[in-house]
Amino acid sequence: MAGLKKLAGAYLIVVAVVVAVFFVINTVLAESFDFDVLSVWYVLDVLMLIGLIVALICNFVAKRETKGPGPTEAVTRQYLEVNVLFYVTVAITILFLHNWLAFLALGSDSLEGNHQAWVIWAVVDTLLPITLGITGCHLWCGTSES
Repeated sequence: MAGLKKLAGAYLIVVAVVVAVFFVINTVLAESFDFDVLSVWYVLDVLMLIGLIVALICNFVAKRETKGPGPTEAVTRQYLEVNVLFYVTVAITILFLHNWLAFLALGSDSLEGNHQAWVIWAVVDTLLPITLGITGCHLWCGTSES
């Protein structure tokens, strides 16, 4: 089980780094080198979806395993971290699926002049690497502690 967690953690970290780097440089590639960035995003979207599913499962399991505070106890740091990470992952997944399914249904022409879609993609492509990276680090480091 520890090996599977480490593998999932490594996958999430790699996807997080690739998405973050490509999000930063994709405009430069498109403008300077006349590079078709949409083709790369098609592949990254599938990798991001797999990463989100893995992160949702892992963060849900961690949320279920973390004991909540009693009525007179203070909230612990671990409880807060696990819950925030789970709910942020849920929110990013909803935003990602909204835009991705609309993109698949309507095609790439739907992005022309659609500022709402671009803003949502910017939010997803900013928060997804952070969330997947943190989840991946928890999985990677958590296996060495146990």
